[in-house]
Amino acid sequence: MKIRNKTVVTMTALASSIALGTLVAAPANAADTLPITFQADTTTVIAKTGQPVVFPTTDLATDVDLVGGTVTGSLELPQASANLKLGPATLANFTISIVDATPVSGTIVRGGPDEAPTLDLDVAQSFKIRIDSVKPLGIDTGSAGSAAVDLIPAGSNCVTAETTANLSGSLDAIDLIQNNQADAHVKGTYTIPQFQNCGAFTSVLNAIIAGSGNTLDVHLTDPVFDVGTRSAIAAEVA
Repeated sequence: MKIRNKTVVTMTALASSIALGTLVAAPANAADTLPITFQADTTTVIAKTGQPVVFPTTDLATDVDLVGGTVTGSLELPQASANLKLGPATLANFTISIVDATPVSGTIVRGGPDEAPTLDLDVAQSFKIRIDSVKPLGIDTGSAGSAAVDLIPAGSNCVTAETTANLSGSLDAIDLIQNNQADAHVKGTYTIPQFQNCGAFTSVLNAIIAGSGNTLDVHLTDPVFDVGTRSAIAAEVA
């Protein structure tokens, strides 16, 4: 639930201590971590083709360590579909999944001028990329009611080795705490390793997709301070 009324005042004071760099002044019995869940809209752009892949909206659930200045979180991206292009030509429709993702982890520090403090994030997440299907446009089996041809063999595991995305961005501290709002982009780059076990077209997929310099942009909005019931909050900060 979103924090309201008296709790807003309490958490505003607590988070302001982060924003102003005065963590030691926080109440001695305040919680060491502040759970915040954001709506996350994630887009990656494949460097070799300039192709954007937009993942369905999901949540980034974080725990902010008020004392240590660290943040951990969980971002599990749903399967995404996009057209696979080579220059102006659209070759196929493909679906990908992010699998074996580690927790998001990194640091959160005070930034910006005193009159407009920010919470600056530097985080990383490791994961593998799996291609679930590649269906060339305009090609099917020719039989009535048949589905499009899939270049990924049934039952295969067309997946990369683990890769890591390093992301950074800034949250408006006052807007986050006082207004329960956020409009921040956490961005970075990562390498798509070579795919394995993709059937006869493995080398083609690697030539088109695998490589370095791919971008990842996580747009964070709609923060929710997930700190339990009103009574639990009151007891925590009393």
